[in-house]
Amino acid sequence: MTTEAALAIDLGGTELRAALVDREGKILAFAAVPTQAQAGPDAVIGQIEALAATVHAEAPALSIVGVGVGAPGPLDPLAGIAVGPPTLAGWLDVP
Repeated sequence: MTTEAALAIDLGGTELRAALVDREGKILAFAAVPTQAQAGPDAVIGQIEALAATVHAEAPALSIVGVGVGAPGPLDPLAGIAVGPPTLAGWLDVP
């Protein structure tokens, strides 16, 4: 049985998705919710935390060894910030 997984987060302006995937890319757990984009960064970050906990609860024996986040741009990859994506209200220079 797989004991290690990566946590994948897809941050979209309308939907937020999270999955645990193994080294071959097989999805081991998955959850999605509508993104509360108009509520601002703190609300969406809270959603990300809750969704990560949800997928981990689906497969609690897995050890999360890495995290990847896909987010709308523009992004500053060197600073690690979302500069001001038009689909996410209030996201100006959010880490």
